[in-house]
Amino acid sequence: MFSGIVSNVFTKKLNDASVYKFYSAQKYPDLMHPKGGVGLEVKASNKPLKGGEGYNGHSGWHIIVCYQIFDDGEIEFTQVEIAELVGYECTASDWKYLGSRRNINESQRTETYVTNGVGTAKLRDGSLYLNPEYVKITPALKRYRTKLAAQLPIPFYSPFAD
Repeated sequence: MFSGIVSNVFTKKLNDASVYKFYSAQKYPDLMHPKGGVGLEVKASNKPLKGGEGYNGHSGWHIIVCYQIFDDGEIEFTQVEIAELVGYECTASDWKYLGSRRNINESQRTETYVTNGVGTAKLRDGSLYLNPEYVKITPALKRYRTKLAAQLPIPFYSPFAD
């Protein structure tokens, strides 16, 4: 729930400070370029390097803002990732459908999509901001990204590039 609030605040600030403007409160994407028709979906997470998660899994540009909550209630952005992702409706999708299951109380979550390995790598490669104090690229993450290089070459701007 708190991630949704952070996402909404970040979306409002992008609306105020960029050419991207509110598109819809309920539909995909969150922001739209008024001339180019390029949309931008905004999500927030307290887990940097996690990848994307959402209710739609659509094609298009996605920005993930990662944050840390401090004991005094303040937040700090620790990472901002952006990538153009291929939607679930396409053959080479960057999303994995998780579906929806009933829990022990018989309530059911909303259907969810998460980025697969390639989609997550695209987002990680597109780190616009990364605070190394809070976001650590471990040797294991580097090895995993290197394994994906045959499928998705590592761009020079990626934090995983040598």
